[in-house]
Amino acid sequence: MMKRVKVVRIIIYTLLSLITLAILGGGYLWYSMRQTMDAIYEPLPSTKWEEPVFEAEPTQQVGNADRIVAQAAPYKNMLSSAVSTLGQTAASEEMDVLDAGEADRIRHPDLQREDPFSLLLLGVDERVGDRGRSDTMILLTIQPKSESAVAISIPRDTRVLIPHMDKYDKINHAYAFGGTSLSVQAVEQLFGVPISYYMKTNMEGFVKIVDTLGGVDVVNKREFTSNYHFPEGSQHLDGDHALSYIRMRKEDPQGDFGRTQRQRDVLGNAVERVTNVSSILKLPKLLSHLSNNVKTNLSSQDMLALAKTYRPAIHKVDTLILNGTGERIDGIYYYTVKPEDRQNVRQRLLEHLRDS
Repeated sequence: MMKRVKVVRIIIYTLLSLITLAILGGGYLWYSMRQTMDAIYEPLPSTKWEEPVFEAEPTQQVGNADRIVAQAAPYKNMLSSAVSTLGQTAASEEMDVLDAGEADRIRHPDLQREDPFSLLLLGVDERVGDRGRSDTMILLTIQPKSESAVAISIPRDTRVLIPHMDKYDKINHAYAFGGTSLSVQAVEQLFGVPISYYMKTNMEGFVKIVDTLGGVDVVNKREFTSNYHFPEGSQHLDGDHALSYIRMRKEDPQGDFGRTQRQRDVLGNAVERVTNVSSILKLPKLLSHLSNNVKTNLSSQDMLALAKTYRPAIHKVDTLILNGTGERIDGIYYYTVKPEDRQNVRQRLLEHLRDS
C-alpha cells in the first residue's frame, strides 16, 4: 500500500513539474514573441494624403528630363487642385476622388473593430552598406466583413512619377531613393489608394527563415535553370533554392507576373508551415530571424488583432493583373501603364475597401 502511494506521489510530482515547465516555457515563448513584435515595429513618417493625377505619362523625353517634368509640374499641381475642390468638373467625374476623412480612415483603420485595410508587402535586396531596391511589391486589401482579400503584384519595372522628386523612374527604385516610406508613397501615387500598413522582408534573411521552417514545397509549372536546376512538378526547396526559384524572371514567358506567382506560392507554403503545430519548437529561432530581417508598422496589438479576427480573409484572395506594355524610353526598359488601367485598379481596390 505504501509503495503504491509513493508511486502515485511520484507521478503527481512529475506531472506538476511538467506542467510548471510548460507554463514557464509558454511564458518565455510569449515574452519572445512580444520582444520580436517590438523589434520589427517601424512606423512610417506622417504624410499628407494627396490625390494623384492620372495623367498620360510622357514617353518621349528630349534633352533634360528633369527640365521637362519641372515645366509640366505647375499644370499638374493646378489639375490636382481642381480635382480636389471641384466635384463637378470633368476630371472628378472620371475619377472617384477621396476626401481627407475617408483617406484618413483607410490609412488608420481600427483593427479591433475589424475595419478593412490595405497592406503593402515589400521584398528588398538589402545588404550592409547598400539600401538596395525592392524586388517584390504586392498590394493587398483586406475586407473582414466579406472574409476576402484582393491582391495585385506590381512589376518592378513599372514606370511611375516618383513622389517629391518630380521625375519618372522604375517603381522599385523608390526604395533606393527614400526607403520604405517613399516606396509606400510611390504605390499610393500609382493607384491612388491610401496604404494602411506595410511589411518589409530582407530577401537575404528569407533564406534563413525558409531553412528554419525545414524548407518549402512547391509545384513548378515550367522547367528552368537559375543558379540551380528546377524540373517541372512537385519539389521541396531549401532556403537558397527557394530564393533562386522566386527571383528568376528572364526565362519565364510571363516575366514579372510569372515570378510574382512563384513568390506567392512560396510565401503561402511558408505561412502554412509557420502555423503548423510541428513548428512550435522552431519558434524561438524563427523569431530571432524575423527580428533581424522583417520590419512593419503593425504594432504588437495590431498583429494580435489580425491573428484573432482577420485570419479567414487570408484564405480567400482574388488576384488582379496590372495591364501594361513593355517599352524602351531613352534606352531604358519600363513597364508602362495607361491612366485608365491605373484608374480601373484604383476603383476595384476602393470598392473592396468600402464593401459592407
